[in-house]
Amino acid sequence: AVFALSRNSGYELIIAVKTSIISLNVGYTLNYMGTAEPKRIGFLATQFDEYYQNLVFHGALEEARRYPVQLIFYEGSNTETLTKSGALDDTAFNLAAKTRLDGLIVMTNTMGSSFSRERIAGYLASFSHMPIVSIGLEFDNVYTLRPKAGCGMVQLTSHLVEVHHRRRFLFLAGPEGHPESEARKSEFLHTLSELLPEAEPVILYADFLEERAYETTIALIEGHWNFDAVVAANDQMAFGSIRALEEHGIRVPAQVSVTGFDDIPYSVLSIPALTTIHQPTSELGRRAIGYLATELGLGSSEPTSMVADLSTSFVIRQSCGCMNGGTGDAASTVDQLQMRLRNLFSLQVGERSRSAFLRRIEAAVVRTFKLEEILVELSHGLKRLGIRFAAVVMVDERRKNTSRASLFMLLNGEEVQIFTPNGQQFSTRSLLPQGLPKDFQAYVCESLQFGSEQMGYFICTPDAKDMHVYASLRDLITTSMKGALIMSLEKDRELILQREVHERTGELVAANKQLKREIAQRKELEQELLEVSNNIMTRIGQDIHDDLCQDLAALGMLAATLESALKKTELAGARQLAKNISESALKSAYTAKQIARDLFPSDLQDNGFVASVMQLVKSKNVTDGNMVTLEIQPGFHIDDKQQAIQLYRIIQEALNNALKHAKATRITVNLLHDEQSATVEVVDDGVGFEVKKGRTASGMGMKILTYRANLIGGDLHIASSPSGTVVSCRVSLQEGA
Repeated sequence: AVFALSRNSGYELIIAVKTSIISLNVGYTLNYMGTAEPKRIGFLATQFDEYYQNLVFHGALEEARRYPVQLIFYEGSNTETLTKSGALDDTAFNLAAKTRLDGLIVMTNTMGSSFSRERIAGYLASFSHMPIVSIGLEFDNVYTLRPKAGCGMVQLTSHLVEVHHRRRFLFLAGPEGHPESEARKSEFLHTLSELLPEAEPVILYADFLEERAYETTIALIEGHWNFDAVVAANDQMAFGSIRALEEHGIRVPAQVSVTGFDDIPYSVLSIPALTTIHQPTSELGRRAIGYLATELGLGSSEPTSMVADLSTSFVIRQSCGCMNGGTGDAASTVDQLQMRLRNLFSLQVGERSRSAFLRRIEAAVVRTFKLEEILVELSHGLKRLGIRFAAVVMVDERRKNTSRASLFMLLNGEEVQIFTPNGQQFSTRSLLPQGLPKDFQAYVCESLQFGSEQMGYFICTPDAKDMHVYASLRDLITTSMKGALIMSLEKDRELILQREVHERTGELVAANKQLKREIAQRKELEQELLEVSNNIMTRIGQDIHDDLCQDLAALGMLAATLESALKKTELAGARQLAKNISESALKSAYTAKQIARDLFPSDLQDNGFVASVMQLVKSKNVTDGNMVTLEIQPGFHIDDKQQAIQLYRIIQEALNNALKHAKATRITVNLLHDEQSATVEVVDDGVGFEVKKGRTASGMGMKILTYRANLIGGDLHIASSPSGTVVSCRVSLQEGA
């Protein structure tokens, strides 16, 4: 810990630094004696947990302790994700653009793996009102820091050719067209052509990705492997190639020399230790802060040019074939190996510890889908990680408005504030409602992105000892918050659905009641109509029987009397006329009597249903010949008046149809029954007619049959074919019948 007091600048600076071979943890606490606000500098990169970018950032942090500034690391995402969509890096740019910043450091070299130069230039234009440092790629009016590839690459290529006598080279390049990768490739090819003009190196693009280099090397091994040296444009691709070679029994460096570029901390721990080119990564960060401090009036030195080149150096280890790492000292080699093993063990323990710790946080978080409980569990986990300050911020998902946001959780020391269910709204320009606390000099800002949906961001101090923690926390927060929001939306939808179901149920109940009332009214009207029809038919039948039949009978008697009187005269024609009048009158009286009986079956009331049907069949045989046969199952009876009249009318209508339209020669009326029901049936051998399945008969007579059956709850069945027709109606017998 270093405590420094500057009377000139009026602030007290407290720095706590912890370093190791694999991780660098810097916790800056900045306490101002005055009231001046610190300058806020954004650091925009793709990955916080990638060694190269992390080292540049921590170099910037080391330099930042000399100035009253706050440094915010905005993380886009891993390069593989960016290559597929680019959306996550857009989120980082957009968030930084909406934040009040005084200066910006952009690692354009790592972003160049995913975006074109024109696209990055478009992003930088949105920050043109502030001083910007580009690390890697050169842009107009932007101060650029870039490492020189020439010195180290010349030494590396010469070493492989002259010391290890390598002749067949594979060069693993970054993304095609990437400026830094192209510069390294160009220097390698130029040096190799001078040293070994007959060489024919193979150039393959693996996009700076370890897995891509692994897959590329595997494909070559399974095809035709004919290389004794692999030169990778960065260390990660070298690691991927070594892994593929060793898995297939090709020994490094005995059979193949492998080299990298960057000299990230893990390169000294790999087996074998990686021969590489050291980049001044920390110096890049320090130079960037120095330039911005000068531009912001916090420093005195000024850069002499808009582009600053930093030299690289060649680092010899074992992967090229120098078993003593180029030192020639066996004891030193043993010491280095012991150190590597210790640090590898420490790294493994640290990774297991981190995984176990994050699993505990994840288990606590995923136990619930309640937003408040998730945030409480998260705050406990952050405290255990040693993170002193953290906040979870969500943007408005419905409006897609990233300029306004809501604070849901704030951790500051031991104090935790949870703002649920709606959060504390504010402008993202200040990152937090009250702005970032002055007490801390560095923050990491992780975008919370679920697929293409921007959810918000997570911001905290970089206090955790493991740089991989922050991306894990980001993913954990994203998935748990998304799950909680989905569950909340589902509950809201469920409540809305329940309310709608309740409303619809009420409407259906009311409609059902209304329908029942209308059905009841319709049945009442139908019953009244039927009764009116029966009454009219009965009255007409009675009138015909009592008046017309009597009058016709009297007319017949008068005609007979006239005939008797005329017999005494000599008028033969008159006597025949009187006879014809008498016969016609008697015949008309009989016909009228039959019509009256059809309209008014008085036998139903006097003698019952069976007797009425017998009389009906008898009358049809008298008028139409002995075509109709009646078969009655013993014990058949219908006592219900309404059933009796409707079944009688059904038999009557079916007989009329058979006699008039079917051209039948034989008709049978069957009266059948069982314990619960009675069935009437009319069967003829006529020509039949077409009955469409599932459709009501279209003829008026058939509609009347159906209507009458429905009135008494009967089951009407009509079956017809060219060989005849069967009309049957089955009714349930009334209780007590």
